Amino acid sequence: MGNKECVKISSFGSLHHFRKEKKPVGAGTRCLQCQVEAGCPYSAKKIYLDPAPDRPRWPMSVVCDIEDAPEGYLHKLKEAVENGPYGKCVYETDNDVCDNQVVNFEFIDGATASLTMVAFSEHSCKRKTEVYGTMGQLVWDESKGLKVTHFDFATKTLKVHHCEENEEATGWGHGGADFFMMKAFVEAVAHDDSHCIVTGPKVSLETHLLAFAAEEARLTGSVVKPNEDPRWKV
Repeated sequence: MGNKECVKISSFGSLHHFRKEKKPVGAGTRCLQCQVEAGCPYSAKKIYLDPAPDRPRWPMSVVCDIEDAPEGYLHKLKEAVENGPYGKCVYETDNDVCDNQVVNFEFIDGATASLTMVAFSEHSCKRKTEVYGTMGQLVWDESKGLKVTHFDFATKTLKVHHCEENEEATGWGHGGADFFMMKAFVEAVAHDDSHCIVTGPKVSLETHLLAFAAEEARLTGSVVKPNEDPRWKV
C-alpha cells in the first residue's frame, strides 16, 4: 500500500493442530525413535535428514551452528535431530506460534489488504501475492517460478511477465531478499550513502508495529486502530 496510513487491523488464528491432545496414537516423544514416524508428514527425519544436501540450506541450516558448516555439517545435523529440540515431536513442544492466521488491514484511502499464513500447504514457506485493481489484477506465485501474470479487465487478456533471476541472490533466504538487504547495507557503508538502502529503519519499525497491533487484535478479538493509538506510531 506504499506509504498510506493503516487505520484498522483485525486478526484471527490459533495454534489449532500442533497440540498434545492432537498427537497421533502410538507416537513417541522424538521422531527418530517414533513408531509412527513413517506415516507422519511432520517428521523431523523427513524435513531435515532425508533431503539434507552436502552444504547447509534452509531449513536444515537453522538446526546447526554456522561454525559446523560445511565440514561437520551432516554429522552435526543428525546429532541435533537425535538429541536437540528439532527432533522432538511437534505435538510435544512448547511452541505457541499460530499454525493458521489471517490478518486484515484497512488503509486511510479505503484500500484493504489481507495476509494469510497456514502451516498446512503443498509448498513450505512459499509466498503468493495477488493485487486487485479497478482495471486488472496481478498474481505472483513463488512456487511457480519467476513470473508475474497480469489480467486486463477491459481487454480480457492475460500477459505473463518473466523476471530475470539474479544469480548472486540464488540460494539466499526469503526469495533472495536476504542477499539484497545485505548488499544494500554494504554499499551504503562503502559509499557513505544512505540512499542505497531503499527501506530504512523507520519503515521496518512501522511494519513491526503493525504486526504487534495485529497480534493484539488477535488476542483480544478486537479491531485495532493504529492511527489512534500512540503505541503503534513511530
